[in-house]
Amino acid sequence: MLHPGLVSPTSMERVMQIAYSAKSNSGCVSRQVGAVVTDADFSVKAVGWNDVAKGQVPCSLRSLDGLMNDFDAVAYSKYERTNTEFRLSAGKKLIKLTDTLAPSGRNLSYCFKDIRNSLESSERTRGNQVHTRSLHAEENAFLQIVKYGGAAIEGGKLFTTASPCELCAKKAYQLGLKEIIFIDPYPGIANDHILEVGNNPPELLQFYGAVGKGYHQLYDSVLPYKDEIAYME
Repeated sequence: MLHPGLVSPTSMERVMQIAYSAKSNSGCVSRQVGAVVTDADFSVKAVGWNDVAKGQVPCSLRSLDGLMNDFDAVAYSKYERTNTEFRLSAGKKLIKLTDTLAPSGRNLSYCFKDIRNSLESSERTRGNQVHTRSLHAEENAFLQIVKYGGAAIEGGKLFTTASPCELCAKKAYQLGLKEIIFIDPYPGIANDHILEVGNNPPELLQFYGAVGKGYHQLYDSVLPYKDEIAYME
């Protein structure tokens, strides 16, 4: 830190920094996650972030006001535009937020999953991941390989800024990935229920090293080292 740029980042840090940067692309209003898939030698094969399918409008660019008044068939689904119970709940949320946030000029974005899950009668189903609009960052990265083609990733690694949920953990296991490296733990039972079972489980590893601003502070030199030496002559 006293002299940034003299030490190079580790392979783990290099790849995780890509995942960390990728999460900024996410249009999710709940949690932004980035993911990178590599082979066993840390060669990047795919990058993903949690967001809606290509061609759909990200949640960050939609609003409760637009939902209730615009009836835009591109931005809002038929379910959102026609389901009476959903619209009643969304309308109540709009009234509440209008009084507190609208004067500030902020976009009154909303999470479809939160509103939809709140309509469930059972406490057990209110945390249902099925109703999310977005693909998770990990599955988005996996799908990039299928969509655009690429080398096999069996025996490779998954880097993700948040540990995978049960659904993504199963996909990583099925793909034969050997290591899953994460920054933040994600609530759930993916590790105990999915990743520690069977004969070929991937290893779940907590990331260590510099990432984000710390990465740049540690590894970005103020000026090329050759020029620095020349300046000191």
